[in-house]
Amino acid sequence: MHFLEHLKDRLEENFEVTYAFRDSYNDIKNIIAGFDGWIVNPGADYKVDADLIYNAKKLKIIISPSTGSDHIDLDQCQKNNIYFDCLKGKESIIKNIHASAEFSFTLLMAMLRKLPESLDSAKNGFWREVEDEFRGIELSGKTVGLIGYGRIGKKMAKYCLAFGAKVIITDPNVDVDSKDVKKVDLETLLTSSDIVCIHVHLDESSKNMFGAREFSLMKKGSYFLNTARGGIVDESALIESLRNNHLKASAVDVISNEQSSDFSNHPMIKHARNNRNLMVSPHIAGLTVDSQEKAALFAIEQLEAYFTSNNSFTQ
Repeated sequence: MHFLEHLKDRLEENFEVTYAFRDSYNDIKNIIAGFDGWIVNPGADYKVDADLIYNAKKLKIIISPSTGSDHIDLDQCQKNNIYFDCLKGKESIIKNIHASAEFSFTLLMAMLRKLPESLDSAKNGFWREVEDEFRGIELSGKTVGLIGYGRIGKKMAKYCLAFGAKVIITDPNVDVDSKDVKKVDLETLLTSSDIVCIHVHLDESSKNMFGAREFSLMKKGSYFLNTARGGIVDESALIESLRNNHLKASAVDVISNEQSSDFSNHPMIKHARNNRNLMVSPHIAGLTVDSQEKAALFAIEQLEAYFTSNNSFTQ
């Protein structure tokens, strides 16, 4: 992870540090044997898999400055008695991290107003003579359905309400804390919403939870946003719904197999390259100076606490 200088100074006060932020899988594999602790890069193009962990003979703790953990083989960590932690559930910290929610709303508005293609058009010398191609819709008066009402979902609800939208949510794990937000079941949300947004964690229960049936239940001409994880959505079903014009448009910040080295041939990238109804950004929702500083501080504090507590942490 990229650290600000004052955080690097703090880290180096207590540890002998190797910086390997952009190193390849093979580079990490060659040096990991010397690691006692590891702050992983959640955006790396490799997964911390069983093979890497096998080579980490001294490794005691892995910290990921992210809320997700799908880039880590947690079963292998447990087998090797390696303590793992991340930002998931750390409410006192993540409640003050706004980057992902702000970006989700930005991507939503960019989709509704066809912003990327209009910017490209102007750069190519076109002006109002092509305005019919870029006529979008207003958020005001639309029904936004949020699947997941945790930290990001609640912020998204706040932003959408401020723009005059109606907000409905579905989430079995939380209660609605606003008189302006209505909780409904998933089918009601899908059939009622003009825009559907995914804001749930990826785990076994949510893997491929959104597929052909769910897309078919959505209104014809509706919009779909995913800034959670690519594995939550059946991407082939999403692409088919765009191809047959059931969905008006989709915008995503995440795709499946993000540890790939060949994004150019990913089905989602290929469709976005050749069609204006899909926007794909490269998993940058959490990428702000502010959010990364807060996340890096968390990671450093966890390392400090672990190595000054006689390694007494438990999973």
